[in-house]
Amino acid sequence: MTQSHDQPQSPPGREPELLKSMTLGIVGDLGRLFKEQGLGLRPIRILEALIFAMFVVTEAFVNAKKGLEPAREALDQFHEDMVEHIFREYVFKETKAKDLEEVESRYQELNHLINERYQEYRRLFLEDYQIRVEGFAQTLAGLYQHLFTEPLPEGEGRQSLINLFSMKMVQFWTGCTSYFQPQPA
Repeated sequence: MTQSHDQPQSPPGREPELLKSMTLGIVGDLGRLFKEQGLGLRPIRILEALIFAMFVVTEAFVNAKKGLEPAREALDQFHEDMVEHIFREYVFKETKAKDLEEVESRYQELNHLINERYQEYRRLFLEDYQIRVEGFAQTLAGLYQHLFTEPLPEGEGRQSLINLFSMKMVQFWTGCTSYFQPQPA
């Protein structure tokens, strides 16, 4: 890995591996954030946390690469690696597939869920970004609903959680984007 000033340059070919690592890091950061806010004892849907983190990393990577085409090869490999990881670590640990048809069915369901969530998170993220009034309140509400299967609660802790989540979103976005920015020669 070469260094240009204080920002690392991502080595070609390692981008999918780095995207996966960033995704898992975001999941860990989100888990810590929710735990620090008193939500640590509540069960969450880890699959939803992974999909959200994949969305953040994907969008930041496309932004850093200035479009989908320059990012496509690395993203295709990243998504393939993540689907394999999700299958191995979560889907098949719970229930073994009976046959290849069931594997294919689960694969299609997972891809459909990922695409559906990406569209939802992209819409919420863009709305929050354009409004800029409450940070990433809508994005958090969408994620929260999927993680905990209930709406983001009202009350005094709500705004604090929105503020902390919004700061995390900025950190995730700038960290991912700056890491993959092309460095001047």
